[in-house]
Amino acid sequence: MDWDRQPGESYPAFEAFQIYLTHRSYCKVAEELTKSTTLIKRWAKKHRWRERADAWDSEISRQAMERASEDFAAMVERQIKIGQMLQSRAANAIQRMELTNLPPKFLSALIEAVKVGTNLERTARELKQAKPQENLFVETLTKIWEGRRDGE
Repeated sequence: MDWDRQPGESYPAFEAFQIYLTHRSYCKVAEELTKSTTLIKRWAKKHRWRERADAWDSEISRQAMERASEDFAAMVERQIKIGQMLQSRAANAIQRMELTNLPPKFLSALIEAVKVGTNLERTARELKQAKPQENLFVETLTKIWEGRRDGE
């Protein structure tokens, strides 16, 4: 991979590159390693640090988006199940009871549980199809990336 140690790259130069991945500043790398900025710039040019850092950023973004997508899918499935459970338990309670003898507050609570469960399931299923959070996630990553590049 581009962010791994490259053929012909000394260990000190690779160590400097790893620090560069964090700071994105030749001066900070030089300061941290107590080396000259000139040497750091020479290593950076020779070993294509900016190109490699871009590849690193792309990989980190890809992994983050993959995790976010998996987390989102799990959240939606969990919300669908919770919505179904609420509906099912409320419906079972209503079926088992003599409605004429129920206190009005209890019946209202059961009806509210059915409504909440239905809305939760419906909303989660809509999210499952639309996935609007992915667009927000991509927009956020793009803003971070552009801000980082502008700051170089």
